[in-house]
Amino acid sequence: MIGMLLSLVMAMVPFAQTQGAALPFEIRANTNLILGKGEKSGETYYDTVITKEASKGVLVKLPYTQKGGRFTFDLHHRVVLTPNFMEGEITTIIEVVTGSGTSVGVYNLIDKIGPASQFDETIAKVSTAEVDRYVTPLSRKTITINTLPGPQTLSIVGKTTILTRGSASNRVDTPGVRMATISRIKFTEATTGTRLSVD
Repeated sequence: MIGMLLSLVMAMVPFAQTQGAALPFEIRANTNLILGKGEKSGETYYDTVITKEASKGVLVKLPYTQKGGRFTFDLHHRVVLTPNFMEGEITTIIEVVTGSGTSVGVYNLIDKIGPASQFDETIAKVSTAEVDRYVTPLSRKTITINTLPGPQTLSIVGKTTILTRGSASNRVDTPGVRMATISRIKFTEATTGTRLSVD
């Protein structure tokens, strides 16, 4: 009797849409795109360049999935924050494309920044060149993309960055320019049909 009641209760419990465990994937970005590692998180930070070629972006080879998955990463502004930096509003626009160059989506990040702006962790940079001394990621926005079943290659490429001060705007969309930074790249396989637990 108790078993039948429990079976009836379980049948009435809705199925939850859950995400599976993190799956291994391969980052095929050129090593010269690595800005550095977060001293607190240990995460690798990659610079994103303005390009229309998937192979020149932060290229990620995802594993085969039967049900698709969820690809996520954090987007940051890439700013040369010198001591005499003047306050302004920055807009960073990137695009995610497939390995063949088909657009998956365009994403932006908009913030007001000034000379006192700080990132949430220190980056141990790869480059020790003086020109990179004041380069820093700023702000953080998590981008989420639901992927299709099967194997897939995605690339994160830059489109443009716009810095506005008062009525003046400086737009950068020159190919090859590093204009954004990304981190915390993750991929999880979609799973469905997992029942919610009943205590």
